Amino acid sequence: MSLTSASPAEAASEAKSASHILATLPATARNKALTAIHAALSEAKDDILAANARDLEAARQAAENGQLSQSLVSRLDLGKKGKWEDMLKGILDVRELEDPGTTLPSCNISLNIRRGAKLTITQSVK
Repeated sequence: MSLTSASPAEAASEAKSASHILATLPATARNKALTAIHAALSEAKDDILAANARDLEAARQAAENGQLSQSLVSRLDLGKKGKWEDMLKGILDVRELEDPGTTLPSCNISLNIRRGAKLTITQSVK
């Protein structure tokens, strides 16, 4: 599916599905994907900002008709000073985060249940 012609619900569904796939990738593959996303957005900046300006006009009309709040319209504006740059920097910031890995440390959980009885659960998640 092309996200350029997708409804917001379809785009969100596709993003959710992709997130499950990305979560299973090695850190190097995720980082390459984030780098590619950053590069693609940077390359398409003029087209994206032009489309955003058109979307903003429709959003302003919706706000005037009471269908959207003005604060939401304001948040949609990628042309605001620093907004585009901050968005791209956010992608690079996520890329630089340490990979938590796939193995969680073992944990011990102790619960005191009725009159001093003790239940201990030890779990190692891999």
